[in-house]
Amino acid sequence: MKAGSCLVLSISALSLCGFTLGQRIEDICTLFSDNTVIRDPESCSRSITCVDGKSTYSTCQSPTPFFDKDTLKCVKTLPDTENCNISCENAATRFVRDPKSCFGYYYCLDEQTPVYGTCPDATHFNEAIQECIWSTASECHSSKFDYCSIIKNGVNFDNTLGCNRYYVCTKGKLEDKTCKSGYYQRSTGECVAKTLVNCDAHPLPANVCGTTKSPKPNTLVPDGATCHGYFICADKGPNTPDENPTWARCNDDLFFDKNSQSCIEPNKVACSEDRCQGRTLPFVLSPTKGCRHYLRCSNGRTLDERSCGNFFFDEANAVCVNQILTYDIC
Repeated sequence: MKAGSCLVLSISALSLCGFTLGQRIEDICTLFSDNTVIRDPESCSRSITCVDGKSTYSTCQSPTPFFDKDTLKCVKTLPDTENCNISCENAATRFVRDPKSCFGYYYCLDEQTPVYGTCPDATHFNEAIQECIWSTASECHSSKFDYCSIIKNGVNFDNTLGCNRYYVCTKGKLEDKTCKSGYYQRSTGECVAKTLVNCDAHPLPANVCGTTKSPKPNTLVPDGATCHGYFICADKGPNTPDENPTWARCNDDLFFDKNSQSCIEPNKVACSEDRCQGRTLPFVLSPTKGCRHYLRCSNGRTLDERSCGNFFFDEANAVCVNQILTYDIC
């Protein structure tokens, strides 16, 4: 068999065609906190451990070929509700498909011993002809999966639709939760201060674009979460506020000013959110009255606040000076 000429691949000849196995879906671990273990949504036999937003796969082996999402262990069988009804009865020395994916299969060593395997990238397993074929010639189609079918109850994970939202499975049902305060942090699985989370899906403030009595058409409104971000309220007609405004942000080292409806010098904008966000400077002026304090910034977040004592903070030169300095914000 010549490399590059494989139109139909037998499972025994997979290694001859120059393919390497890889992830078939976008990495699911971008949603989960570190060290979370789940069942691979594309296999009844693989588990995934999440570290730094990336998946590490492990495969269960016979005599316990299936992964149990609740006990986080490899087991002999799974409940019928798991849709992992794989049987080697009357199929000894044959291949049977994995019901969770188009590319997974099991080889039945005998009528009791299924061994998991996968076809190469761009191919699907065809049980009828016992071969891996090009996905373009396959009639198999991937289906959406239920998160609660691969995650044990009580495990939080990210809802990318909102910085303050997350999911959790309760008694096998998916629940959309909202942080009581702050934003959801994927890496820890907890709600933390907004300044600790890098997220642009800011929740809409109440009546952000006005009300039916007083809408705000063609208006820019502070996002209520950052100093540089704002929502663009479109004109939806009389007595109709924009319920889905677009979020935008100022360029670096500019803050949004609602009065002028523009992006201006940060020290002219009164904003109580993290003033290091959207800045490229390592030290920025604090809004503390007196203009004698400054914030230390790292990666766009405030580390702490420091004081110049009886001196004033010169932001442009990042030094404390005895010259009296005044700014709008302090």
